[in-house]
Parts: sequence; structure tokens; C-alpha cells
Amino acid sequence: MLSRSIAALVGCTSAFMAAPRSRVSPAVLRMNGGVFNAMEAPLVPRDVLFGNPEYAAPSINPDGSMLAYLRPVDGVLNAWVRSVAGGDDRVVTKDSYRGIRQFFWAEDSKTLLYLQDDGGDENFHLFAIDATTPGAEARDLTPCPGAKAQNIITNKRFPGELLVAINERDKAQFDMYRCDLATGKLTLDTENPGGVVGWGSEDESFEVREGIVVNPDSSKTVKVRADKTSDWRDLATFPYGEEGGMVDFTADGEHCLMLSSVGRETTALTKVRLADGETTEVIASNDKCDCGGIMTDDDTKEVRAVSFNYARTERTFFDESLKKHFDALEALAPPRAEVSLVSKTRDEKTWVVSFRRDDGPAEYHLYDAGGDGALTKLFVSQPALLDYEFAPMEDVRIRARDGLELVGYLTRAKAEGPTPLVLVVHGGPWARDFWGFNSAAQWFANRGYAVLQVNFRGSTGYGKSFLHKGDKEWGVGSM
Repeated sequence: MLSRSIAALVGCTSAFMAAPRSRVSPAVLRMNGGVFNAMEAPLVPRDVLFGNPEYAAPSINPDGSMLAYLRPVDGVLNAWVRSVAGGDDRVVTKDSYRGIRQFFWAEDSKTLLYLQDDGGDENFHLFAIDATTPGAEARDLTPCPGAKAQNIITNKRFPGELLVAINERDKAQFDMYRCDLATGKLTLDTENPGGVVGWGSEDESFEVREGIVVNPDSSKTVKVRADKTSDWRDLATFPYGEEGGMVDFTADGEHCLMLSSVGRETTALTKVRLADGETTEVIASNDKCDCGGIMTDDDTKEVRAVSFNYARTERTFFDESLKKHFDALEALAPPRAEVSLVSKTRDEKTWVVSFRRDDGPAEYHLYDAGGDGALTKLFVSQPALLDYEFAPMEDVRIRARDGLELVGYLTRAKAEGPTPLVLVVHGGPWARDFWGFNSAAQWFANRGYAVLQVNFRGSTGYGKSFLHKGDKEWGVGSM
């Protein structure tokens, strides 16, 4: 994290690391006026702050019978499974080197899919393992030497198969293959017509009907076709500097949902007519930031909610029942925590939700969405953090010399009074900082330094003009 950042010390004449201190109870620290000061708290060991999570990425299978998650084995992340009731946790993968980072359930509710490369060569293959059978061996579904698998698509209407992009025929281009989950048989489904870097399917037919092409002038073109036997045609082109792309086909077969910044500063969620590429409706937008997560109904494709993140996550709801669930979850969450839907069953009666905090580890719970709304705690990401107390993170606004408003995040070492400050500059530069627990910020604050993280011009998420104000500025002068 810090190796990819620039740290500038402001007003610091003392040693970089604070002197060791004896452990003091957080309760004692709060006795004087109830104010918590991170720099006076017990010193938090670095391995506690920067170690692997003990639990991560919980995912419930479609029929709601099993839960999968990541947990280290001898320091290496592997996939584990358990029944929803719990108490029968077991590891199902056997990685001892790189660790599993990406996994998901197949639509048959018993097969766990994951991506892994060979010793760090980054040629990721898609593996499948029967999560219901202890001791089952993983199968390589893409056993193509020197090739890479990506762009995996599953479909609840076709639980026995999946689509996966592989660059076996041409290392520079990815074709789409259809895989029989039971036998592992791969069949070439869609050959790359040239330049396609991403694929999309239509749900009812499970046919590949969308492709994204990056053109020589750095523009992007969305290509579509009526069915698997039809020719490809251009639907929309986003010139360099514009942002956008298809989200999904609509249920009427005549439109698609698309993100687009054309004619506006930030990306909006729009409805586009497939026949001629005309925008027929602007569904959701925010003048200050781009569209974030989009939740649609799996069957009707109606938009249920859209999230935005200027400084903190906010949602626009189009489904009142969904809003009631989130309102209930926010009432149950710790103060200031952000609620996220991590995973859900096919019938949407059981959710896995996370409560993301700024002063502690993320919490994961099962939520009974189809019943009484009860929460069942699963685990926290890093239990060792619970032994310590941490400073809150404030979202702040900074007015630049030219009047441009910048969003920043401030973590104080001391609730009142000045301290040295560390300015932590995010990498990328086409990236951004977010609110939430930050190990580096807490490390500095615990050792006496306030931390400021700024989404400077050139950061993503704040529209095309804001993004490109950083062009030719990174690595120049004071940057």
C-alpha cells in the first residue's frame, strides 16, 4: 500500500516512528472527557494491521444451502465452505503459494469456481471443484498451455454450463467458449471478429450478443448482434475522454441499459434503443460523481437501485421493498458503517451483507430478507483488530486554488490540537481513495501522525473533466 504511495511529512521534526509506550486500556483513554486519541492508544503491531484477513469474500450458493469464503491456510488464502448453519467448516482448495483471490459459485449450487495462475505467470485458468464432496479434486476447465481465462459468465437458466473467454487460438485476442460443467468439454462459441476485449450475453438465450472493442484512436465501440448467427454491428462509440459501456439487455429485447458520459460530465445510467443506438431515457445520474453499482431484477431487468460515491456511498432506489431492507440494515449496523449486499440466494430470501467501518474490521452477517429480518453474525474480516481501538475517518472537502472542490479523508492522531501530518497520495493515478478502515492511515495515526488522503484531479469517479484535469500533470513539477 505505502510502496505505491507518496508520503509527505508536514510539520514533523521528531523521529518518524513514535517511541514505544505501555499498553493502556481504551476505557482509561476515554476517562478524560471521553475523547479517544489514537496516538495515546496501545501500539498496534504492524502484522495485525497489514496481515492477510482471517475471513474474506463470503458468498452464499444459489439454493442457500452452503456458504463459501476465503481464509488462510499456513498463511496462504484458500477457499473454505460450510453449511449455512455452520460448525462444519472445511477447506476445499490446496493452494500453498499464490493464494486464491477470485472465486464464485456455479449455478448448480454445488460447484465452486475459482481462478488461479501457475506460480505467478498471470495466465489464470478456471478451476472447478465439487464443494459438496470432502476431498474432491479441482478440475482445470481451461487446460490450454500458455493461455488465460477471463470474462466468465454463468446463467441460472443454464446451470450446467458457462461461458469463458480464452486466448488459445490467438494470444492477442480472446474468443468465447461454452463449457459443459459436468464433463469440462469446451466448445468454441464465438470467435473474436477482431479487437473485442470484453464480451456480454443475453440472459434468456444465453447467447453472446455484445462485445467491447478498443479502437486504434483509444475510443471504445459497443458491438451487438441480434442472435448468434447474425452479423456484428456498431451500437455506440465512446470517443477518448468519454466513459461508458453496456450494463445489460432489457427484457423487452428492444433496448439495453448503458452507462454513458456523452453530453454530460459524469456517467449516467441510460436506456438505449438497440435498433438505432438512441438514448430513450436517462434513468439515474449525479452531477458530482459517476454511477457506481447497479442492481437490477434478474428476470424483468428493471433497475432496482443505483449507487453513487462522491465521498460516501449513497443509493437511489427504484424499488421500495429493496429500500426498506437497506433502511432496516442501516438501523442494525454499527454507527457510521456502510451497508453492502455481498451475495444473495436465487430466491433472494437470504442475503450476505457487510458492515464496513472506518474504525474496525468489516463485519459479515446473514440477513433473513424473506422472513423476520433477523441478522446472524458470520465473522469479521480481521478478528485481531478487535483488541484495539482506532481513530474515525472524516470525509472532508478541500477548495483548491482555482476553486475546484476536492474530496479528502482525514484520520486524526489526536481528537483536539495539532499533530504532524502525513499526506498519502493514492497510486494509479487513475484510481481513487474511499472512506473506510485504512491500515496505513491507522498505522500512522497510532504512531502520532494525522493522515490526509485526497482525491486529487485525475482521480476516477468524479466525471470526465475531473479525470482529465490530471493529464500531463502526473510526475511533473511538484507531482
